[in-house]
Amino acid sequence: MAEPLTSSITVRVGATGAGGMNREEAPGKSPEDMYIQQKVRVLLMLKKMGSNLTPSEEAFLRNYAGVVHSQMSQLPQHNIDQGAEDVVMAFSRSETEDRRQ
Repeated sequence: MAEPLTSSITVRVGATGAGGMNREEAPGKSPEDMYIQQKVRVLLMLKKMGSNLTPSEEAFLRNYAGVVHSQMSQLPQHNIDQGAEDVVMAFSRSETEDRRQ
């Protein structure tokens, strides 16, 4: 029997390119807001894929319940049986499409 997935996450905020402009940052959102949004998204994806979150990660999700609620509706609707790799790839595609809009 496979061991349950565990998680440890670090989300990096603000990788800047030439001239100090961050192409990843959404207009009107602070780096802290982007960090929270990205971390919530990743933690929710890990949870959806069956990972066991640490107590501090669970506490983070509870502290940012409003962000969690808004992100839940944006997660790809795929079955867990599809496999973790497929779910992550679908999530990546949806992220890319969101940035293009």
